[in-house]
Order: sequence, then C-alpha cells, then structure tokens
Amino acid sequence: MSLMQSPVLLTTSKFTDALFTPHFRLRSTVIAKRRGGWGKVSDISGQRRWDSRVLCSRSQSDQRDIGSSSKENKLKSLFQSWDVPWDWKVTMYVMMPYLMSILFTGFVRSSLGTDFQPFSENMQGSFDDVDEVAFHFFMDQLLKTIAKLSILFILVSPYRPFPDDIFSYEWSQPLNRRYGWIIWGGGGLTVASSVVFLIEALLGAVSGQMQNEGESLMRLLPLVGESQVSTVCVLGVLSFLTPLCEETLYRGFLMVSLTKWFPMPVSLVISSAVFTLSHQSHSNFLEIFSFGIILGLVYAQTRNLAAPIAIHACWNLGVITTVIYLQSQGYDIHKYAL
Repeated sequence: MSLMQSPVLLTTSKFTDALFTPHFRLRSTVIAKRRGGWGKVSDISGQRRWDSRVLCSRSQSDQRDIGSSSKENKLKSLFQSWDVPWDWKVTMYVMMPYLMSILFTGFVRSSLGTDFQPFSENMQGSFDDVDEVAFHFFMDQLLKTIAKLSILFILVSPYRPFPDDIFSYEWSQPLNRRYGWIIWGGGGLTVASSVVFLIEALLGAVSGQMQNEGESLMRLLPLVGESQVSTVCVLGVLSFLTPLCEETLYRGFLMVSLTKWFPMPVSLVISSAVFTLSHQSHSNFLEIFSFGIILGLVYAQTRNLAAPIAIHACWNLGVITTVIYLQSQGYDIHKYAL
C-alpha cells in the first residue's frame, strides 16, 4: 500500500475537505453564535461578518416605523374627504329650507318668549283619544321624512352612480372591524353617553342644578306609556324615522358636501352646529353638539350611515325606555311635559 493510499491520510483528507464545505461553514457560524453570544461572528473562510446587534436594532426600528405609519394611515382615513360629485348649488338647494326653518322658528320663539309644543293640551283635546294623537304624530313624521329624503335624492340623482362611501347603508356585516355598525355603534354610544354625562355633571356643578336631559323628548310624555299604540308610534318615530332622516341629511349629505370646500374637521364642526340648531334646545346645546361630533366621527371612520343611525336610534330609545320605566315606578314625570 502506497503512502497516498494510507487510511490515516485518507481520513485526514476527507475531514479537511468537509471542513471547508459551505455546509460546515454555515454550521460553524451557528455554533459560534451560540457560544459567542450576540457579538460579531465570522465563518471559517472569513468571507462575511454579521453583527446581530445591528440586525436587532434595525428590526425594532422597522417595527416602530410600521406602527407609526399605521397610526398615520388611520388618522388620514379618519380625516379623509369624500369625492363629492355635486356642486355647491345642490348643497344650497337641499339645505336652504332647513336653514330657513331654523331661523324662522328661532325668530318666532324669541318674539313670543315661549316654546312650541308638538302636542299641547288644546291639540290633544281636538282628538278623541291618545292613540289618535299618536297615530297622527307618526303619520306626520312619516310623510315629512319621505318628503325630505325624496327631495334630497331627486337633487343628487343626476350624479349617480355615487362613490362607494357616499349614501352607504351597510347592514350585512355588523361585526366588521372597518365599518361594522354594531362594533362602532356600540363604541360610539358608550363614548356619547360618557361625554354627555360629564357635560351635564360639569354644568350641574356650575349652575347648581342638573340639566333636563332629553328636553325635547320630554314633551312627548303624554303619548308615552298611555297605551301600546301610542308607545309604538312614538318609538317608531324616535328610533327609526328621526335617526334615518337626520343622519342621512346632516352626516350623509351636509358633512360630506362640506368636505369638498373645507377640511374634514371644519366640516364636522359646521354640520354638528347645524344639527344642534335644528333641535332648538338652548339648555342642551353642548350635549347635542357633542353628540353630533361623535356621530360625525363614527361616520367618518366607517363611511357607513348604518353606524350613526344605530347610535342615534339607541340613544332616543334609551331615553324613552327610561321615561317609561320611571312612569311605571310611580314617578310624577308628567310635570316635565309643559
């Protein structure tokens, strides 16, 4: 046997070849990382050097950048304007009757020094019973809602098809994280209740008395709880017709239209102010304005009118339910119905 064919030399040669193979260099790098901690690691050939501290710091900075960019994207989507197809003339044609009604009603009320009541004792005396009053009230509000929404959609119909986020009523996915009306409606209702309660507590501490919550709704007390028909009629108006009409008008149309000329925050404030003035309630001005702001923010986030409609309906329903409960417990709440 020759020297080149010696088993010892053959074994040494195989070990040397295996030592410098790419697989062994990669394995040695991993072993060196485990032994040497998080310092610099070199493979046997010395071709590459890696610093894991640099890699770790880069990954952390990348995560921070991703987190900050996601927050910026959420704010941009919240304050993003709508692509409004109609011009200022359509906006004025739709809103002018409401603005004139607000000004005229405010002028008459300030001149007479009294408040108009939807159902005074004289009006109730003209009907045979409370059910008839409630039914006429429901039909009156139903016809007004149909007329208002018909005029609105007739004026904007030439600009159809609308973008996907204009006049969108998406009820099919209530738990969607982006536009689900149950998720955002429940959250908005919780925030609105907390804000209104805080405002009333602060105003009560300053003035020494609590504000009369739901002042305009209290005027309907003679119709609430008197019979099933009257209660259903009032609930139908306050939990369906009123939220549908007001949210479509003030959030779905006015706030959206204003974003064509103003930034989103300015449009939100203006539409909430008009929404507040339309309620003709001086004592609850801050509460209604804050409520309008929250409704507008929810709609800006979801781009789905179903969410603010759900909040508005649950709010009115909660007030009326509280009134019915207090009435069933024997509280003399009719004194609030002037």
